[in-house]
Amino acid sequence: MLCTLLPADAGLEGASFPCTAPFIVDAGGCPLIPLESAEALSNLRSGSTGTFYARAPNGGAAASSVVTLIGQVEEVSQADVGDADLLAVSELAGASTEQVAARPWVRMVPSRVHLFDAVRGIEAWVPPADYADSKPNPLAEASTTLLSKINTQHNAALRRFAAVYAGVPVDDLAAAELIAVDQMGFDMRVQLGPSAPMSLVRAGFKVPPSNEEEGTSIFMKLFQEAYERENGYMS
Repeated sequence: MLCTLLPADAGLEGASFPCTAPFIVDAGGCPLIPLESAEALSNLRSGSTGTFYARAPNGGAAASSVVTLIGQVEEVSQADVGDADLLAVSELAGASTEQVAARPWVRMVPSRVHLFDAVRGIEAWVPPADYADSKPNPLAEASTTLLSKINTQHNAALRRFAAVYAGVPVDDLAAAELIAVDQMGFDMRVQLGPSAPMSLVRAGFKVPPSNEEEGTSIFMKLFQEAYERENGYMS
């Protein structure tokens, strides 16, 4: 969602105009957006300040988490938009590459960055330089499949791993659910007993996976280790 400021002469000083915005990001994390809304473009030509809001979908990486960028929105020459960019955005927008290429493109350059982490229930302002230097999660595209596979096909093994990790008998563990995974580790929602509250548990990977196949392989190894520990084959 891109929000632009309405002109002062509109009689609604300080009010913003929201519009949906399919986007990609450049190397510095700046969203590149082909504007479909003539109103948004008109507003930007009156004042370039804008707010960009992106929410992670349910069931995937960092589900329901939100990044909000506040800064300047600048127009981008069509010559600066590559064929791969056009193809990626056309798939998101459900439009042809020719239609997407014909739209005016803009770039949001953030001066303030706010993150709401829905997995951990925390929020914070992030230094723009740290945001620009951050790297994308290589498991983002695979996370939905990984979460579904582990929670359905391997839930018993996940419960065993959670019990061993928490140091409780597996029969005492009421529930375990994988809720997020990235290259550094994963988050589980665990209930240690029928009347116990749900708690968030973070576990790290020794070797960062870079794709779904490597992620699945690491989980299988962790589950095997949990089985061996539970049965006294490992100390």
